[in-house]
Amino acid sequence: MKKELSNQNYSEITDDSEMLDEYDFSQGVRGKYFQKYQNNNLDTLTGIQFLIDSKGRKTGVLLDIQKHHHLWLNALEESQSHANTFQFLIDEHGQKTAVMLDFKEHLKLWESIYDNLIAEQLV
Repeated sequence: MKKELSNQNYSEITDDSEMLDEYDFSQGVRGKYFQKYQNNNLDTLTGIQFLIDSKGRKTGVLLDIQKHHHLWLNALEESQSHANTFQFLIDEHGQKTAVMLDFKEHLKLWESIYDNLIAEQLV
């Protein structure tokens, strides 16, 4: 059986759920990024290669840390990951060029990096 709200109850609900001033979206533009990011259609993420298992699932990422050095350092500062859990690609001079992030072990770290990559593309 449906219970109907009395006018008194309805007004109490609407008064309590008013939008706060800091959440004012009156100057927002509806659909500003819709066309560009429709169906997660992002520009190619240069310096990023996803690792895929035999079923086509993304299991990790290979991040070019020379190209995305600032994102890598910022993510490491925020992360609780230990440096000995990472696997790196090393060039002929012994310099780290890329890091492999396994999503099972480093998902939070990757999410931080990815969020910053997307934010950069929106600018």
